[in-house]
Amino acid sequence: MRLLCCALLCSSLALAEDFSAWEERYQFDCNGPFEHFSPADVKEREGWRFEHTGGTVKVTRLKARAGKKPVLGLLAGIKDLEPETRTMLDVFIAGFEKADVDAIVIGGDSSSEPDVLDSILGYLGKATSRPLLVVAGNMERGAALNYAILKQRKAGATHLLNLDVIRRYDGDGVDVLGLGGYHDKAYLHLAGGCIYKQKDIDALERAAAAADDTVVLLTHGPPRQKGQQAIDYVPGADNVGDPHLSELISKAKISFGIHGHILEAAGRATDVAGKPVAQKKLHPALFVNQGSANPLPWKLNDGTTSYGLAALLTIDGKKASYEIIRGPKAKAP
Repeated sequence: MRLLCCALLCSSLALAEDFSAWEERYQFDCNGPFEHFSPADVKEREGWRFEHTGGTVKVTRLKARAGKKPVLGLLAGIKDLEPETRTMLDVFIAGFEKADVDAIVIGGDSSSEPDVLDSILGYLGKATSRPLLVVAGNMERGAALNYAILKQRKAGATHLLNLDVIRRYDGDGVDVLGLGGYHDKAYLHLAGGCIYKQKDIDALERAAAAADDTVVLLTHGPPRQKGQQAIDYVPGADNVGDPHLSELISKAKISFGIHGHILEAAGRATDVAGKPVAQKKLHPALFVNQGSANPLPWKLNDGTTSYGLAALLTIDGKKASYEIIRGPKAKAP
């Protein structure tokens, strides 16, 4: 009997885990598993409650707002923290605050340099108290990004959430599923960059099955689409998205996605096949390319020039709408 009690106690202790131990365990992995521990490791910070159980974090406002539709602020491709970039981030964050977003998505390519990653994440962590959902792109080393996030969280930025390690953000009215890295090794900027594997995609299928709200897929690169108006179209290279993501979207019946990698195709959204959809209108399927928040000028497929882009994604039950936020052109010195 005494041995049985000891075994049960040890089993209970094994299930009880501080989330920091989970982060440490997977800090060298591009993507963590979709597994869980219990009971939840609960943290509260500036009006928000975070319940960590490993592969899922449940996030709620301490002061619930009845009837509010969930809104996500979308960024990607920050790349540096030069004064012009910092000014652009301030513009976008002000827009997110005005829209009262439930979370801000940082969809990859934050920086390839560890010290710049530290600066960017530190800046964003101080600029807003809203949850920040981060995934790696093809620019970062996965381990470097994990370490940079871990340092900021240990310093108090517990609203900074690594969706390469967590995999599912369970918000009020929306579940965001994260997949870090890229599918094509040829486009990694650094040795040790993150290439996701089929097991990482399979974990998202399980995460989608566990979701209790509308699912949004967050990846740096887009799924494979068709046509020149698709969010994965690159002139001279055709449609370059990942067909494995397209398979996941079909199998898991995911209707919405955030994919900011293909800069030429930025500032738009399409249905799953690549047909463009209008801004500020509800759609049953919507895949957004928010583009790069960096103010470096970039020619887009529609003939316009980007001087920094961001977006808003609003979920309304089984439909969603989006709005592109264009940063102002920098004034000549």
